[in-house]
Amino acid sequence: MPELFAALTDGSTHPHQWPAAMLVCSQTEARRHGAEWAPSHIISIYGPQSRCLGVPDFDPARQCHARFEDTLAPTDPGAPTLADIEAIMAFVDGLPRDARLLIHCLQGSTRGAAVALGILARYLPADKAGQTLFRSCANAAPNPFLVALWDKKLGLEGKLIKAGRKFPSAGLRRAVA
Repeated sequence: MPELFAALTDGSTHPHQWPAAMLVCSQTEARRHGAEWAPSHIISIYGPQSRCLGVPDFDPARQCHARFEDTLAPTDPGAPTLADIEAIMAFVDGLPRDARLLIHCLQGSTRGAAVALGILARYLPADKAGQTLFRSCANAAPNPFLVALWDKKLGLEGKLIKAGRKFPSAGLRRAVA
């Protein structure tokens, strides 16, 4: 089995030289295997009306709760916002060099993949971020609206949106932002 939290970047552009050692999975996988996988930090993504059912008894100081739905339009109830992206970015900026980040959403393929893609795009060119995520998360189908928010926040002028559309399982979904 490949290393679960393999470094995905060289860490040189992160405030603490964190090499983007992260794993994207479903809420069920996080709950079932979280203790065994031993992440040091977690981003839990779930809807505003849902309960977090991630890793039991995890240190709340090492966890970011991102509460938004898997939606394709900014007008949908519970749609993610730029403030959500900023909160995730602030959490990631505080990760220590040896952090092992677990990102989970309900299924582990849409919101979690989009967040991982956005995180990678902070440290790699957008196309390289997409390639890196696909190699480490083959079932990824990044939520196009969430990818568009990351693209806007990072000033990538559509490059991340284009990278997000290249995932084989993403189908013909389009970003709405």
